[in-house]
Amino acid sequence: MKYITGFSRLFVGLLFIFSGFIKANDPIGFSYKLVEYYAVFGTTFLNSTAVWQAIFICVFEIALGFAVLIGTRMNLSAWLLLLMIVFFTFLTGFTAISNWFVENKDAALTLRFEKILGFKASNLYYMKDCGCFGDAIKLTPWQSFFKDLILLVLITLIFIRRKLIKPFFAKIMQTNLILFFTLISLSFSLYCYFYLPYINFLPVEKGTDIAPLTKSKPPVVEMLFIYEKAGQQYTFTLDNLPENISEYKMITRIDSVIVPEVKAQINDFYLTGSDGISYEQEVLEEDGYKLLIVAPYLNKTNKNAWKKISSLSKEFQQKGYKIYAISSASKEEAESFRHEYQLDFPMCFMDPTAAKGLIRSNPGVILLHKSTVVRRYPSRSIPNMQRIEKRIAKFEKKNPG
Repeated sequence: MKYITGFSRLFVGLLFIFSGFIKANDPIGFSYKLVEYYAVFGTTFLNSTAVWQAIFICVFEIALGFAVLIGTRMNLSAWLLLLMIVFFTFLTGFTAISNWFVENKDAALTLRFEKILGFKASNLYYMKDCGCFGDAIKLTPWQSFFKDLILLVLITLIFIRRKLIKPFFAKIMQTNLILFFTLISLSFSLYCYFYLPYINFLPVEKGTDIAPLTKSKPPVVEMLFIYEKAGQQYTFTLDNLPENISEYKMITRIDSVIVPEVKAQINDFYLTGSDGISYEQEVLEEDGYKLLIVAPYLNKTNKNAWKKISSLSKEFQQKGYKIYAISSASKEEAESFRHEYQLDFPMCFMDPTAAKGLIRSNPGVILLHKSTVVRRYPSRSIPNMQRIEKRIAKFEKKNPG
């Protein structure tokens, strides 16, 4: 039992640290997931502080993971672990079952529960992934639920044997270590919030050609023909039908998927200007350098950054380059914003979820060469023209011709 408890501490502690680190690396992305959960439970009044809640949860998770590893204050640590895992198990279980109802809205079991609980399956919020490991590892709510059940068993064992667990260090050293790791993780999370994730798990990265990522690849299907001859069945493709096919009796035809469909990594990359013109083809296919200014929500954007963008845009366009702004704002709001900051470039509409998947900043600036990402800039590090020219020179040196 001692060794099982030791394994449980090691596994749970490292998993909590890993999970907390992944989310601390992208607190804005984690806050988007919290907002999704608030939509599920009707607690959208918490949306305004979702980022700060995300940072707190990440830091708390990392600190608790270290506490379990070094065996400090195990009575408190075990209680916190148990309460957290019970809460998370309920959360993932609830969303997994909700997803099942949505996926099987006409099933007898769903209809029975609709009558008992008074809900409509079609009105439930469908969640694709749980957000436990951010964009690094995508787990469905069901996968996350089973993961939490395993953790619940391990943490229950830690809780039962909490008084038998001895710390590795003296009490003052335990306190200092927890404070140290808490401050380090808090500083790391704040840095990633104010700038960009230290490790980028989004598909848009320096050197990425985003054009192929916006398109799905259809499945490759092969037609199989089932024939019968002398009581025995044979399977042929269109290319290997026998010459004496007339001697066979055709039973059926089957479409076999050889290569499954590859879905687009960047979904809904549609840019519609206030003039009704679609700009995505121009952005992705036209040669030369261009800037994408991504601001999912103009009412929550960093306005000081837009002053720098306005100044940069004049010099950038004088060089013959183009700029496109992306937002989910209405036509009226976008035009008002454009005139307020004297922006002489199109303000295009994009689905907010798609926009948030391009860069974790509001606004964020993406320098493109045709459809290849040269550099990404957060709102607190908007470049001037001199920096842009240096970056272009480096890019051309690495990519001659």
